[in-house]
Amino acid sequence: MAITSTLRWVPVAVALPLLAAVCGAARLTPEPERTVEPGAVFTLAPGGSARLAGTDLTVTFEGVGADSRCPVGVQCVWEGDATVKISDGAATHELHTSEGAVRSVRTHGHELELVDLTPARRADAAIEAADYRAGLRIR
Repeated sequence: MAITSTLRWVPVAVALPLLAAVCGAARLTPEPERTVEPGAVFTLAPGGSARLAGTDLTVTFEGVGADSRCPVGVQCVWEGDATVKISDGAATHELHTSEGAVRSVRTHGHELELVDLTPARRADAAIEAADYRAGLRIR
């Protein structure tokens, strides 16, 4: 009788870890590629891609390499900077949030510009890599 009772729980014990893995993978699946118009500002999550309408140019937000932006509510001597990695299929470009740094690059005959990066840094909490959003524009 004890063996029969134990065997009833075997499918549940196997299914629960599989279900957790599938749900976790669904959360990490990148958003589908979308088409954007020239000059329009668009937002990408890490792993997200956008194709410039009428071209073969596709850009992908690879992630944030470093983020030293001044946190909200803190008085800083310098605004800080974040490095945003964007790939265009042939190369990965590093764009910056700082006004004095490289905020745009020429690629495939178009200008790719970093417009903004959210969320803003906070002194009391770290930003998870998946929570970043890059505002971009291609002209």
